[in-house]
Amino acid sequence: MFVRNRSLWLVIALTGLLALASACNINPQPLALTPVPTLSFSGGVPTLVPALQLPAASLAGPSGPVDAALGAAVFFENCSECHGLQGEGVIGPALRNNSFIQSSTDQAVIDVVSGGRNQMPAWLQSNGGALTSSQIASVVAYLRSLQNVAPLPSATPQPTETPEPANAPAPEPAQPSNAGGPGQAMTLTGNVDQGRLAFGAYCATCHGPQGRAGRPNPDSDDGAVPGINPIDPTIASADAKVFAANIDVFVEHGSVPSGSNPDLMMPAFGDGKLLTPQQIADIVAYVISLNQSK
Repeated sequence: MFVRNRSLWLVIALTGLLALASACNINPQPLALTPVPTLSFSGGVPTLVPALQLPAASLAGPSGPVDAALGAAVFFENCSECHGLQGEGVIGPALRNNSFIQSSTDQAVIDVVSGGRNQMPAWLQSNGGALTSSQIASVVAYLRSLQNVAPLPSATPQPTETPEPANAPAPEPAQPSNAGGPGQAMTLTGNVDQGRLAFGAYCATCHGPQGRAGRPNPDSDDGAVPGINPIDPTIASADAKVFAANIDVFVEHGSVPSGSNPDLMMPAFGDGKLLTPQQIADIVAYVISLNQSK
C-alpha cells in the first residue's frame, strides 16, 4: 500500500511540474529569429522599448558578467549627453584618454559612477540611479577601450552628394568614418548560428531585430541607424570575401554618422577589443546570410 501511494504521489508531482513549465513558456522565442527587445505598454498600446534602454539588465542580473560591448550601448544611452558620443566631453569632463580612469582601478571608477561626484548624480539603482551594478561595470570596461587612443580629428564638412549619371560605373562601397582595413576576423570561418545570437545581443539594439529597421538617430543626416536587411547595395557583393570585408571594416573600426550631433555611433568592436575576432566573424556571416536571397 505504501509503495502504491508513493507512486501515485510521484505521478501527481511530475504532472504538476510539467504544467508549471508549460505555463512559464506560453510564447517561446522562435529559434530562427534574433532576440527582440521587450514589449512595454504605454497608454494601452504595445510598443517596442528602445533597445538600448536596459540591454545589460536583460542579459545579466545585478551581479552578472561584465561585457564591454554592452557597456558601449549603456554609455550611449545614459552618459553620452554629458560626456560626448566618443567620450570627448560636453558639459561633463572628457572620458577619452582620461587621466583618472587610466591611473585608477576598475573599482575606483565604478565607485564614482555608482555614487556620483560633483555635478554627476549617483547611477547605481540602490543609490537612486537607473543602472545595475553589472551595467556600471560594463560601462567602465567600455571606458577602458577609450584610453590611450588617438585624439579625435577635427570635424570636416561633408561633401555634397550629386546624382550619378545613368551610365556611371558602380559606386565605391560605403566606408566607415574611421579608417582601417579588414581585421583578423576575415581569416576565420564565421558560424551563422552563433552570429545570430551575437547579433541579437550586440547589434539588434541599434539595427533592429534581424537588422530590419534601425532605431531613430536624431541629429544624424540619415535620421536613423541604417537597417542591414537588406544592406546598403554598395556593401553587398556576389563575392563572399568582398562582402565580408565590406561589413567587417564597420564592425572592426566603428563609424560616426554624418550630422550635426548624432545620438548614436557604431562602436569600434574590433579596435576596442569589445568583441573577439571569432564573434565578429560570426556576426559578419550572419549578416551575409540575411542578405543572400535579397
